[in-house]
Amino acid sequence: MLTGQKGVGCQNHGLGQHSKEIIAEYWDKRSESYAGSTDGHKDEELEVWKRCLETFTADLSLHKALDVGTGPGFLSVVLNDMGMDVTGLDMSRCMLNQAKKASCNQRANLTFCQGDAEALPFQSSSFDLVVSRHLLWTLPNPEMALTEWVRILQPGGRILAFDGNHFDPAASKRLVRWIGVHLSRFSHDRNPVPFRKFYKPIEEYLPLYAASGPDQYLAIFEAAGLSEVTMDRLNDVNRFYKENKNTISRLANADMVFLVKGEKSDRI
Repeated sequence: MLTGQKGVGCQNHGLGQHSKEIIAEYWDKRSESYAGSTDGHKDEELEVWKRCLETFTADLSLHKALDVGTGPGFLSVVLNDMGMDVTGLDMSRCMLNQAKKASCNQRANLTFCQGDAEALPFQSSSFDLVVSRHLLWTLPNPEMALTEWVRILQPGGRILAFDGNHFDPAASKRLVRWIGVHLSRFSHDRNPVPFRKFYKPIEEYLPLYAASGPDQYLAIFEAAGLSEVTMDRLNDVNRFYKENKNTISRLANADMVFLVKGEKSDRI
C-alpha cells in the first residue's frame, strides 16, 4: 500500500470522481496538440517501441491486448503491427478520436472504447496482455487500476506499465522543468493548454503525481499480487528520445522512461 499521500485509495469518492472529470477535460483539450507532437520521427519511434515490446513479450503466447489510457493510440498501433488483437481504452473522447485517426493512417485493425482505467468494462480473464504508457501518474487510485488490470488478465498474462517521474519535487528537477516550460513559450511545439490550471487543484489527490518512480510502481505491482515483478530502464527507448527530441522537450521532460512488468499467476 502506498502511504504518505493525501487521497490514496480515493477515500473521498466525490473528490476522486471530480478529479477524473478534470483530467478528462484536460486531455480532451490537449488531444490534438498531443497527438501532433512527434518531432518528425514517427516511423522511427514506432520501430523503436516495437523492438522494445517484442523484448518483453517474445516469451509469451499473446493474442489479445488491452492498451489502457491509449491516448492517440500509439502503443495500440505498435501492438497491432506485432500481430495482436488490440483494444484501446481511454476516458477522453477526443483522445479516442485521435487514436481512430492514427489507426486509419496506419491501416491498423483496432477496437477503441471509452472507459475508466480503474473500472474496466470487460469480463474477467479476457486479455493476455495489458499495457499502459504515461498513465498511472494521473490516476486518483492507481492501486484500484492494478486490481482491475489483473482481473481482466488471463492466468499467465502480463502487465507492462511505461512511465517516467515527470513531476519529481526535488529542487533541481523543478528548476529544469521551469526552464523548459519558459523556453517552450518561444517554440511552436509549446503546449497550448494550461497544464497547471487543470492539475494544480487536484495533484494532491493523485498518489503518483510527484512520486512516479520505479520504486512506487514496483510496490503497487507487488501489492496487486503480481509475480515476476521487475523494472527496466529501457536504454534503447531513452537513447532515441535523447537523440531526437528537441532541447525544450528534453528539459521539460528530463526524466528517463522506465518499465515495470508483472505476471498474473494461477493463484490470483
